[in-house]
Amino acid sequence: MKSRKDPGNDEITADLLKAGGEPVIKWLHEIFSDVWKQEEMVGEWNLAILIKLFKKGDKQLCDNYRGTSLLSVTSKLFSRIILNRIQLLVNRQLLEAQSGFRSNRSTIDRIFILKLCMEKRREFNKPLFMCFIDITKAYDSVNRELLWKICRQYGISEKLVNLLKMLHTNSKAKVKVNGEFSDSFEINNGVMQGGIPSPILFNILFDFIIRKVIEEADVTGVQFSYGRNDFFHGTKEKYLNFDILTLLYADDVVAMCETSDDLEIFIETFEKITQEYGLSMNVKKTCIMTLKQLKVDQNNNIIHNHEVDQPYFDINIRNQKVETVNFFTYLGCGVSRDQKPDEGNQHKCLRIIIGVNLGDRMSNDKILEITGQPPIETIIHRNRLRWFGHANRMMNSDNEPSVVKKITFSYFPEEKRPGNNGIRKRWEDKVKEDIEHCQIKNWRKDSLNRDHWRELINKNVQNRPVHQNIKEIIYEYKRRAVNGINYDLAASHGVTKIKVTEVLVKNTNNHYVCPGCGIQFKPQGITNHVKACVNAQVWCKSNKIK
Repeated sequence: MKSRKDPGNDEITADLLKAGGEPVIKWLHEIFSDVWKQEEMVGEWNLAILIKLFKKGDKQLCDNYRGTSLLSVTSKLFSRIILNRIQLLVNRQLLEAQSGFRSNRSTIDRIFILKLCMEKRREFNKPLFMCFIDITKAYDSVNRELLWKICRQYGISEKLVNLLKMLHTNSKAKVKVNGEFSDSFEINNGVMQGGIPSPILFNILFDFIIRKVIEEADVTGVQFSYGRNDFFHGTKEKYLNFDILTLLYADDVVAMCETSDDLEIFIETFEKITQEYGLSMNVKKTCIMTLKQLKVDQNNNIIHNHEVDQPYFDINIRNQKVETVNFFTYLGCGVSRDQKPDEGNQHKCLRIIIGVNLGDRMSNDKILEITGQPPIETIIHRNRLRWFGHANRMMNSDNEPSVVKKITFSYFPEEKRPGNNGIRKRWEDKVKEDIEHCQIKNWRKDSLNRDHWRELINKNVQNRPVHQNIKEIIYEYKRRAVNGINYDLAASHGVTKIKVTEVLVKNTNNHYVCPGCGIQFKPQGITNHVKACVNAQVWCKSNKIK
């Protein structure tokens, strides 16, 4: 258990239990043994404290808040014991598409697969239809009786199912707002947000539902191939096919199909099956995206600026239309249908940190020198190769290559790349350049050893200490920049007088200091003040300032 976390209703913290040592361990063992044998809940364990966490949007709307349960730390310890006994069994049975709350999996896996699918389909100018599906209050909508039946189908013993039922029987909660508590109320449905076994229990239910959807929809996902004999270099004769229909992270779903008809069938089937099992699609947050596809001429050459007419989606769920979008934020990462790269200044963050703007005329090289940071290009090389090595090592529970590894080295053996498709670099092209940049000779062998691989890719990324005179250097650049601006203004406009805010430099509090009396002012205040300050007027006249 993590330290410095809020306790439950019994006010026993994890720090207190850790500090108790051997006596507390024996005391907990006695309690847990009794609960395990008798299958009866300790009184304080079934009461949760609900606190609100703001997500985004209008703070006046309750739907923009997520409720999280503060549970008894001792009950969470007992729940962890149960979870340790079912997690390995369940993970072996879950779909590989599910990455939520599973070891050695993360949101990056799903984002990488999605973006690489889009890149490879765009390279060959092939269609791709996607639907980003959101579930309304997923954890709160779980039907408990149905969940226990499904748990038994997944091989969880009756004893462990009874203990899980015990943790959810007669569960109550009270809301905490501004330090005050509401009256307690019963919770008869769902699993607790913040409960230790809740994520894996939801994964079990959702895995069962998704399997039903896939079976009934009977549609094909996006088809790819990888080498049969040589995994890294496939040929037109020796390859194996695989398809990707869904990407799952807990209750976040992405459905991908090669035809619009298949996607419509999947969405309608998903809505039907989820309704049958107690879940509900959030139509307002569900949206469709189609990959940008260009027209080709008779010679299979791309006709730029002429997009293929995409089919019109008219999907209505409970009298609400599913929206079609050009951009979507998936698991915190922006996804665009035309795959335009994110725009931004690579040194913007460093400039903000040290308080330097473009007007101060400090070069990017100088910023890197005084801050001791390596160039951003070098960091990108390192991070891309680090992920590439991780993808090459990824295997599933059956010791077979994972979907991440398959999509990394996938290709279309029977397709011909259209001509005149531009010179946009692929991810694999950038990886090849990174390998050459780091002078790695045998990446197949080296990437299998994680420690050795990290040594190779970290050679060129060395942080240096921050320059000891960084404040003086920044101040000098600002002073020179101000003097240069003053000179340019006077020369270009024939102005003999300039403004006081164009000469004075802001201090660390973002204020101007009067040169006459030393009082701090905001920009508007300093302009008015120098008109009345006698000493400041003398200084302004000598510097030809208005």
